[in-house]
Amino acid sequence: MNDVTADVSVQDIILVLAAGADGPYPLDPVRVMKGAFIVSQAGREPWKKQFRFRPYDYGPFDAGVYAARDKLVKAGLLEVDQSRRYETYTLTTSGQQRVAELEGRIGDDAGWIRRVGHYVTSKSFSRLLEEIYRRWPEFASRSLIRR
Repeated sequence: MNDVTADVSVQDIILVLAAGADGPYPLDPVRVMKGAFIVSQAGREPWKKQFRFRPYDYGPFDAGVYAARDKLVKAGLLEVDQSRRYETYTLTTSGQQRVAELEGRIGDDAGWIRRVGHYVTSKSFSRLLEEIYRRWPEFASRSLIRR
């Protein structure tokens, strides 16, 4: 493990997810949440400790993910588009610069997080939940979406 891996914050993870979010579906609140969840469960062990996911109405949920996203918006690193049913997020120029710094610092781990960003934006909402529930069934316990 890279020494700086433990220093990756929830905000950093969300920014790198956004950098990889180039699938046919936009990066919306659900995909931010599910991307952060996948990183927390399948990524480096120190990252898991940054999250407090629990089963909720639409799968794994951690209010801290939305708090981190909101800080990124306020800091001008993520731009919000409210023209759709759900708001969507893209990196600002400052956000892109921050991602470049993170990639230089965390190396291959950044590429992996980017791939998670692509993954969550390449699936429909129902397909994404289905795949998450299949891999982590304990997070389907309170879901409003029944399989």
